[in-house]
Amino acid sequence: MIHHHVYEVSNFLEHKKKLIDLIYKIPINPLSLEGDKISHQDYNLPKSMTREYVRYFQNNMCNEYAKEFCNFLSCKRIDITNMWFQVYKKGDYHNLHSHPGTNFTNVFYLNLPNKEIKTKIFINNKIFNIDVKEGDILSFPGYYAHRSPTNTFDEDKIVIAFNTDSLF
Repeated sequence: MIHHHVYEVSNFLEHKKKLIDLIYKIPINPLSLEGDKISHQDYNLPKSMTREYVRYFQNNMCNEYAKEFCNFLSCKRIDITNMWFQVYKKGDYHNLHSHPGTNFTNVFYLNLPNKEIKTKIFINNKIFNIDVKEGDILSFPGYYAHRSPTNTFDEDKIVIAFNTDSLF
């Protein structure tokens, strides 16, 4: 059973500021629903909207990530089926959820207030704490429940999330 995979983006610091700048080119779009408070995100914006950060990620980081993840899975290729970002200001959170209908959920940790965290995924009523740091992409099966706990820091937590399907 595959629990998770952590990939460290090479030359991450070269890409961090550019990605954050591209994210903030998208108009502020908060999400506040029962169980979720996210200060800025693009998940619910029209898919036709230009997302330069997606193109930048695909052109500069995606190929290396896909190659390593395919080696890990022993698959021929992966396809990104959806990508979005989330900016969590102090007090923001995302409740327990999963991503049905996709093989893998992936979280690229772009900015972490304390530079590293333990991410919790829930599998069969067991909690797995996974150490991640800025510049890591955490991948795990899409049906695993996970959440983003309340950001208790003054600095923003910024992630790029994406779903992938693997082709064997």
